[in-house]
Order: sequence, then C-alpha cells, then structure tokens
Amino acid sequence: MKHNILYSFRRCPYAIRARWALLNTNQVVELREVELKNKPIELIQISKKATVPVLRTTLNKVIDESLEIMIWSIKRSNMHELYLGNNNEKSKEIFSLIETNDKVFKYHLDRYKYASRFNFEESETHCSAAMKILLSLNNRLKEFSNEGKPLFLVDAKETLADWAIWPFIRQFRIVNIEKFDQDNEIKYLRSWLNYFFMHENYPIVMKKTAPWRKQDEPIFF
Repeated sequence: MKHNILYSFRRCPYAIRARWALLNTNQVVELREVELKNKPIELIQISKKATVPVLRTTLNKVIDESLEIMIWSIKRSNMHELYLGNNNEKSKEIFSLIETNDKVFKYHLDRYKYASRFNFEESETHCSAAMKILLSLNNRLKEFSNEGKPLFLVDAKETLADWAIWPFIRQFRIVNIEKFDQDNEIKYLRSWLNYFFMHENYPIVMKKTAPWRKQDEPIFF
C-alpha cells in the first residue's frame, strides 16, 4: 500500500479523536468517510467489527480501536510526552481518565443524548451522572488555573487524555448548547474545550466530506 487509510465518520467522537491524533502528529492518511447504513465492503473485509474508526497502515496492519490508532500515531512521531511515558504515575493517571471517559461517561452520554433510543424518563438521571464527571474534570482544571498553569487535564500539560476526551465533551455540549455554555460550574472545562474549537486543525478534522466510493479520487489530510 502506498499510504495509510482511515475509515471514519465525521461526527463519531471515536473517529474524531483518531483523526485529531493523526493530524496533530503529522501522519498522512487517506480519509474515507463511511456511510454507516451502507458500509463499504473494503471496510467489512478488513475489520470484523466494521465500526469506525479503522486504520489500515502502509504495512497492511489493521487497527480498529481509536485509542490504539492514537497511540500508534504518537509513537510514530516520537511524541511520547503526550502520554508521559517517562512518568509511570502520570501515565496511569492519563489512562485512568480515558477509561472513565470511555466506560462511564460515554455510557451516560449515550442515554442522555439518545434518550429516545433508551429510556427517555431516565435521561436527566444520566445527564446528572455525566455532569458529575464533567465537574471532576473542571475541578482539575480549576486547580491548575489557580496555580497559573495551562488548562490541561494531567500535570497541566497537553496529553493523550485531552486529545481522547474532548470529542465526547463536544458531543455532550451539543445536546443543550445554551445550557452548557451558560453553566458557570464548568467554566474551566469550557475554556479547555474552546482550546480545541479554536485550534487551527479543528476545521480540518471536522471538515465535511462525501461518503467514500471506490472510484473517487483520494482525499488526504
């Protein structure tokens, strides 16, 4: 293969964080936007899960977990400071935050955002549970702010934790943008999220593209 290929879906937070890591570590990939109701056979053939994101590397290695794609891209670029690999305790902290996001926050987020698919009457319960996690992140950022340090989640340094979590906070915000933007209890978290919204790479990562077809010219980012 001449280049890496990423099967993606623009709005999926897992795919967003994979694209973010690839772009910010300068990994050139062909982007193939997937129509989830009509997945390309090429995706189904290389991944039993057939759920985005899926990366097929130039060496024909298939990586179909977003976090693994992120780590792959970070290692290839020698940006090991992004998971503080030389500090075992801080590294554990990074992956602990990501695990809470992926296993707990995402559970409540889905049942809040897609209440009609689950139990609409329990949507506020799930919203409250998700908010507890957001408040804990906000408090971490508040401590760094009070010390005059940058607003990042671990050790006041931009790490894999920030990259892996922000797309899910973005999704939570979308449910009720006005409420999120006016909630002073999470003002530090909002500032943190705005860092990504204002980043020069945000429009590139979130650019709309048509679903990929085999006959299309490749789209790179």
